[in-house]
Parts: sequence; structure tokens; C-alpha cells
Amino acid sequence: MSRYFLLILLCIFSTSQNGFAKFKSGNEIEDCLTDLNFEIQKINYSYANKLHILREELELLNSSLKKDNSDNFNVQVIKSRIIIMDSIHLLKLLRAADIDKVRYSKGIEIIKILYEKSLALDHHFTTVNTLNDMHKISNPNNFKEFAVARQQFEFNSNKRQGFNLGSILGENMYASIIHSMISLFSNDNIRKSDKTKMLQEIECIMDFTLQMYNDLNTVYFESVYLKKGNRELIIELEQLFIDYTQPIKYGISLRKCRDSDDWLTINMHLDHFINRLKFLRSSELSQTEVTNMQIDLDFSIDRLLHFIGTYNSFINESRKFYEKFAIMLDSYDNEDLCNEKIPQEFKTLKKSINLTIEKFDHTYRPVEITGSKMKQLLYGVGEY
Repeated sequence: MSRYFLLILLCIFSTSQNGFAKFKSGNEIEDCLTDLNFEIQKINYSYANKLHILREELELLNSSLKKDNSDNFNVQVIKSRIIIMDSIHLLKLLRAADIDKVRYSKGIEIIKILYEKSLALDHHFTTVNTLNDMHKISNPNNFKEFAVARQQFEFNSNKRQGFNLGSILGENMYASIIHSMISLFSNDNIRKSDKTKMLQEIECIMDFTLQMYNDLNTVYFESVYLKKGNRELIIELEQLFIDYTQPIKYGISLRKCRDSDDWLTINMHLDHFINRLKFLRSSELSQTEVTNMQIDLDFSIDRLLHFIGTYNSFINESRKFYEKFAIMLDSYDNEDLCNEKIPQEFKTLKKSINLTIEKFDHTYRPVEITGSKMKQLLYGVGEY
């Protein structure tokens, strides 16, 4: 077997693999990890066949040594054995490079998926914690029935004993309710039956706002806290992308890459990087550079796994917050009795929170990378 033939054979063997698993689970990251496993096993299988051929040839040479002990023959066999053993070693290096490539590329896919999830979550927090909506459904002054009744109380009140609230206290929920009650019960110009009727018109509004005011404000401010945390998560993810793509000399930010759909350019940079790594490994020109390139790849993936842990913690924390929100909003005792007076925005908010809890369990759920999947992503471990 000539060295020239072996080099041609190795070039064929080192062709990159581009297969995809056929079956999808519906979870993007789970599917990405399934594809990773599929790709690693495909690479291993491809190289295993080539390695098997070379190892069989090596066994034949070893057997031939036992049959013929002439010096010339032994020299030729030893030369052939060295060539084959070098070829086996090189094949293993090329296999490792192909696995590094698929590991790295799947890491890019995971970053892309997590970025989309984080942006979607940021949009959700923005829609939930709109301050104006919270004020609208938590302050009785924003209810038409209460505003009308309050005007009647003040208009018919005793001008000598009564008083008007200023603009600031007039918008304060507690002050306006107390003032309205004082105006109603101290007003001798309104009959008792009319007072009872007026009170019945606004009792659900006052009961709802008094009970839910603090809870709705808690939902608002804690949603602001979660939104801030998610924004920090997005910034950390954008920095991770910069660090992750630095070894392959890709200098565009994650946001710009996403907006311009520039993922193909990343693949081109990765191809160049892996081809350089293969060349250096096969030529043994600069093992220091090979070591540094390998460290860069491993460190990038290690950073990704660290971020996944941060993402998982944030999602778990956010879900607990939303479970608390759901319990708080379900705590209004007179919801059935006052159903017609409860604002639609409150009902919509409850549905949105319950829907978000489901999304935390499915769309935004933590990324489970344990056991074999962790080893595949972190080390490229497979059945060699």
C-alpha cells in the first residue's frame, strides 16, 4: 500500500458529515441534542469502518511476519506497519476534528434557540407589567360606577361640614374611598334607601380594589424585577456569543447576526477553523497551535454549559414567581359574587399568568443536559 494511496484515502475519510435525525420531539433544544447524538454516532460509524479496514491490514502484516522471517521482508513489513499505524492515528485525529465541528455547531444552534426564547420572554414581561393597566384595574377611581357615585356624594354633601380632596389625594385609592364613605354617610340630603342603593352599586368595586390593590402592585413590581433579570440574561447571552465565536474569527454581534440571518457565514468560519485544525494535526507543524485551538473550542462549549445553568435557574425562579402570582390573583374571595363588576383586564391577566406557567413548563422550560448528553456536548464522547 503506497503512501500516496493512503493520503488520497484519508482525504476521502475526512469529508465532513452532514446528516440530521429524522424524528423530532417538538422541543427545539431536545431535538438539537438528539441531532448531536445522531451526528456523533454517524461520524463514529463512518470512521469505524475505515479504521476496521486498516486494522485488518495490520493484522495481516503481523501474521505475515510469523511466516517469513527474512530480513528484507521484515523491513518492508515494518515500513508498512508504520504507515498503517500512522494512518490509524491520523484517522482518529480527523474523527476528533469532525466531532469537534458538530459539537461546536450544535452549540451555536443552542445559543440561537435560547436567544429567541429570551427575547420572547422579554416581550411577555413587557406586556404583563404595563403600569397603566395595573393602575386601571386596581384603583376604584378608574371605574365609571365609582366615579359617578363619588360625584353624587360630593355634589349633595353638606357644604359646611364636607370637604373636597386635592388632586393628589383625589387619585389615591384609600383616600378617595374614605372620603366617599364619609360623604355618603354624613350626607343628610340623601335618603337612606338611596344610600343603600348607591352603596350596592359600588360595593363590589371597593371590595375588589381594596383586596387586590396590593396584590396587583406586587405582580407589577415583581414582573419588572423579572424583566430586568431577563434583560441581564440577554446581555450575558450576547456576550457569550462574542466569546463563543471569537476562536473562529467571527466578529458580528448576536443581535446583528440574527437580524441579518448570517448563520451561514458562521458555518464558513467554522469550516475554515476545522480545516486548519485538521491540517495542523495531520502535518504536525505546530502542536502548540493545535493545543490552543482545542482549548478554545472546549472553553467555548464549557461557557455555554455554564450559561445553560444560569438560564435554568432563571426559568425556575420565574416559574415560582408566576405560581405565586396565580395564587394571589385566585385569592379574591368574592369573585363569583362580583363577577359582573370585575374588570375584563383582571380576568385577562389571570389567564395570561396561567398560560405563562404552561409556557415555563414547555416553551421556556429549563434545558436538561445530563448524563450522556452532557458528555456528548462537553467532550464529544461517543462509541468509538
